[in-house]
Amino acid sequence: MTTIARIDTATAVLPLPAPLQLGAMTVVRREYSAVQVTADDGTTGMAYCLSREAPMAEIVGRLVAPHAVGADADDPAAAWERMLRGSAIVGRVGLVRRAMGLVDIALWDIAARRAGMPLWKLLGTGDAPRESMLVAAYPSADRAPREVADEVLAQAAGWTNVKISRIPDPAYMHELLATLNAELPADTGLVVDVGFGWPDADTALAEIAQWGDPQLAWLEDPLLPEDAAGVARIRRESGLAVAVGDEVTDPAVLKALVEVGGVEALRLDVVAIGGVTPAREMIAWATERGVPVSGHVYPEVTAHLGIGVETFARGINPYDPAPSFILGGPSFEGLVRPTDATGLGFALDPAVFRFERD
Repeated sequence: MTTIARIDTATAVLPLPAPLQLGAMTVVRREYSAVQVTADDGTTGMAYCLSREAPMAEIVGRLVAPHAVGADADDPAAAWERMLRGSAIVGRVGLVRRAMGLVDIALWDIAARRAGMPLWKLLGTGDAPRESMLVAAYPSADRAPREVADEVLAQAAGWTNVKISRIPDPAYMHELLATLNAELPADTGLVVDVGFGWPDADTALAEIAQWGDPQLAWLEDPLLPEDAAGVARIRRESGLAVAVGDEVTDPAVLKALVEVGGVEALRLDVVAIGGVTPAREMIAWATERGVPVSGHVYPEVTAHLGIGVETFARGINPYDPAPSFILGGPSFEGLVRPTDATGLGFALDPAVFRFERD
């Protein structure tokens, strides 16, 4: 039996050209954590994530890696169970589950590489083009609505949806949304990401009422995801489709958003939920209930899962530098097609990530 021999970690910090405001959060830099898992036959697998300023490398090394080392390299699901059981006191949700997600993704990369096939083939999800969402703009008070609209419109053609963040100025949003609704291509939907920026449904509904008549593919993350009842009320009283789930680590919270909140799409973060192993279960559960699943960032992984794929502009963009250090991966031509390369089919630029053995 081929087993997992070691797990190395790396952290990279890349500044943003200007601060981003999303909900109550101000983002001035992007910090990424990565793992490189090596089997005893030399096969390696990689994964990366936004650390959100948490000590992900240390958590992987102290609480997750000891339970993955020695696991069967061809059975990621069994390795995931070892990681869960080994860290159950602290790891069923939260940061430890995110660390498990990093390792699990790399383990699936190894399993697919050893099988000599792309991960989508190993998972049985096929390689049909995936629906796509481009994170197109973050409005700010120092940029006129027309300028932001032009940025979105210049990129919009061919994408299933384009996404902008909310700015807490209803008059600004009214003008911006009206412009985009009038000028976006007919086959491209518009998403507004609130980033959990409203404290309750009353506040959300009062502000939405000042937006005019926005035509949205969905309103994203209006409230904290634990407030499924509040999400349901926003859907019911605003008439807008809603999608929630970014960064959720607890499957029960996602299920409540469907069962109580009635969301039109479930947002799934493959790292936060604990990796490919639990993500597959959640996708199957949502599919049985007719609820589409939209991946939160990490398009190099979600493209293999057969769900909607979210990405930032490839190459250089002012919002997320990740595309600049990804080598390989899926093709982005409006719709997203997973790569035919073995495993996940991408690598991390070694000039950005220098792995240290745990």
